[in-house]
Amino acid sequence: MHAFRDVVRDKLEEIGWRETEIFSSKAAELDQAKRTPNAEETTNEPHAKDAWLLDDEARHFLNDLTQRSPDWESTSSHEVARLRLIGTAVTRGGNDNFYLGNHDANLMFEYFKDADLSVQEIRALIDCGVVGFQHQNVPLWRWLLKLQDEGIWRRINLLSGGGATDTEKKNAIDILRLGSQGIPSFNEVLDKKVTIGIWLDDTTSTEVFDAAVRFLLSNADKDDLPLIEEAGARCSPHRRTKVEEAIVGILSRTSLDAALKRLVEKQVDKLDAALADALFESPQSLSTTTVLSCLSAKSDSVRLRAAKLLFERNEINLEAAETLLTDSNHEIRLVAAESLRKLGRPLDDEIAKKALRIVKTNGIFAFSTRDQTDDSYYQKYAVNRLAELDLATLKARERSAGAYDNTALLVMYSKFLSKVLDEIRGNLSDLFKGYFTEKIQAGTDGQDPESVKKSVSAVYPLFRKQLCSDALSALCRVGNSHDLHLVRTVLEKAELDADESLLSYLARFGDWSDIERINKMGESSKNRLTLLSMHDVKSPTQKAAAIFALGKDRIADMLALD
Repeated sequence: MHAFRDVVRDKLEEIGWRETEIFSSKAAELDQAKRTPNAEETTNEPHAKDAWLLDDEARHFLNDLTQRSPDWESTSSHEVARLRLIGTAVTRGGNDNFYLGNHDANLMFEYFKDADLSVQEIRALIDCGVVGFQHQNVPLWRWLLKLQDEGIWRRINLLSGGGATDTEKKNAIDILRLGSQGIPSFNEVLDKKVTIGIWLDDTTSTEVFDAAVRFLLSNADKDDLPLIEEAGARCSPHRRTKVEEAIVGILSRTSLDAALKRLVEKQVDKLDAALADALFESPQSLSTTTVLSCLSAKSDSVRLRAAKLLFERNEINLEAAETLLTDSNHEIRLVAAESLRKLGRPLDDEIAKKALRIVKTNGIFAFSTRDQTDDSYYQKYAVNRLAELDLATLKARERSAGAYDNTALLVMYSKFLSKVLDEIRGNLSDLFKGYFTEKIQAGTDGQDPESVKKSVSAVYPLFRKQLCSDALSALCRVGNSHDLHLVRTVLEKAELDADESLLSYLARFGDWSDIERINKMGESSKNRLTLLSMHDVKSPTQKAAAIFALGKDRIADMLALD
């Protein structure tokens, strides 16, 4: 009985949201007219204006349309669009919900954006814009501005809780989030508590619930937390975790320590990458005690960031390092292995390989396919060991390495940059073709030259990009303007990804012609040799900064770029 009562109440609230907005202002005005003496005597119409099904503007348009010649050619497509709009604008409880089509919505914008439209019509146009918002192909913002008298966000607030469809509700919530609006509240009955209750109810669709969580994470404030916690406590365990993520995001805007403590306490297991970055964006403001507690967090991204920060602070003790070496996340295991080495307990090579290797089992049955192994973290560990060697030893390692093992070479370019500059420039001048050919020949003494040439042609393209990328990045870190021609030549001949050093170099020494080169760079921006860095480079942001630096004296031309 109680469950049935709750369902009925929820449905009545949903209907109330929609119908209250549409008719509340008219009802109030009509009530005022009824209480005014001789109200009907003030008009020649048989009923008060506010009792009409259509507003004046719509009725005048229809009257004008019906007074014309019955000839088909006397009607235009945009007038038909408005006729359809009026049809969608009139609805009552029990009617089907329709929205103006996209093409007609654009005709309305083209021909009637400055016309006197009825409030009903403008609301219907806003509804159309909200429903199609994720596609960005119908107007919305101008129609919102048309309702300044009642508040441009009022209709969106209404649709966020009482929209006719889940798409309408979800998009309305997203629009409020993008508009930096607070939680909708109409009056003492339809207040923030009711709104949050509707959004976070277990009967709410997943798309609306997820949109609401995104909204709360970015737009709610600390004063809203009691209401969010109360509604979240009624959610299913899966949804409650998402609500907790929103609460962590709200707390992070005022106290990173409080946010991390909440995250650990409530065992939030999944965290948006942007929020995880924000929590550790200012590591100097995080206490070591709080960061240590994050090693027990359920979220992999939080444990990893905490482990890296503690490694930098030399705050991982022997017991913690040994525990982290068995973590489910292999990147955290890498941090643990490095910590043990720093503590004077280096791992045996076989133990390191076993701890850092990822074994992937394919197929349902173990005997049906071979297991696949991923040694990338062990290889990073090995790179760090190479970086501990002196130049002479590294050179010897590089000379003895085969054509397909360039790890020692790249470590040498990174660590002893000033001492191998001429070698870097020489190899970049022919994109490492000569270097690679010599390596192939050294490993195939006595073979036919044509056979060697075919071997080089087959495998060289696979290694050229990595060699050129890392060598060019190293060269750009030197910051010599005389290398500009070489840098441009390499970029034109090889398809390279964006790199922070390369972009900074072009921004400093390049000119307008380099913008096209920057645009052509790929988006992968991870530095393979900086294995324990706190953050990856965000190449789109770096590319934008470089383009702005080169185009700041040609703003109009820069804004005209794709």
